[in-house]
Amino acid sequence: MPTTTKEQTVQELIQELQDFPSDAVICLTDAYGETFTIIGFEAGSDCVNVVISADDDDDEG
Repeated sequence: MPTTTKEQTVQELIQELQDFPSDAVICLTDAYGETFTIIGFEAGSDCVNVVISADDDDDEG
């Protein structure tokens, strides 16, 4: 099943997240049910790169 991709600006993302507590952890879930946690952001040449980590990465190290 094809999925659609919607580009979103940082301002739009902040607007959508403003109703959540400021210390809320943000997780992403893919089409297969695998969950990832946002651990940081990096400046790209023409975008913001979101750095993610799989939830089971916490068990490593």
